[in-house]
Amino acid sequence: MPFGSYQWNPTQDIVENYHTKTIADRIVIGLVLPCTYFGAFEILSKIIDTEKPCAIISLGLSSSVKKVRIETYFQNKMASKYADANGYMPHGVPINRGSNKLRAQADHQYLCEILQSEKIPSELSEDADAFICNSLGYLTTQKIQQEHSFVKNMFIHIPWTDNYANKVVLEPEKVFIKKKDVCRAIELLVTNI
Repeated sequence: MPFGSYQWNPTQDIVENYHTKTIADRIVIGLVLPCTYFGAFEILSKIIDTEKPCAIISLGLSSSVKKVRIETYFQNKMASKYADANGYMPHGVPINRGSNKLRAQADHQYLCEILQSEKIPSELSEDADAFICNSLGYLTTQKIQQEHSFVKNMFIHIPWTDNYANKVVLEPEKVFIKKKDVCRAIELLVTNI
């Protein structure tokens, strides 16, 4: 969902586009989650328990990234430059009493190489920052490790997609990425995770 000063969020379009579609014999459940530190995970956690997915691919907007960025680690920390949708604005607060850092349950290097072989601008990252995306990634990974170890999970950040070029003004160092590249990335990740 939109957050901060943004009116839109390109990840919402992508999630809604793939909801109920079948990719590589897998039915995609697309969830648009609230931009809140704990509310997003509460919804996803219930879906994990009821639907028992084989994989979870989470998406988030980060206007500072220049490619599809695969986040490999999440830190036990919440910090933000603006409040979440509930008005919560933590400054270096732990998410919970868990480990300091957790690694998502996917073969990130392999998946990144697949995207790059298809000429999709992509990279690996070991720092998902400390905003809502990091919190969702951390809590999801923690739940999977504790309760559903067979589930693969990953989180990707994307920049603004080019279909927003006439709606969003970006700072000079920021970029738009082709929406078709992000959609192709999702298809490849669902197929290969």
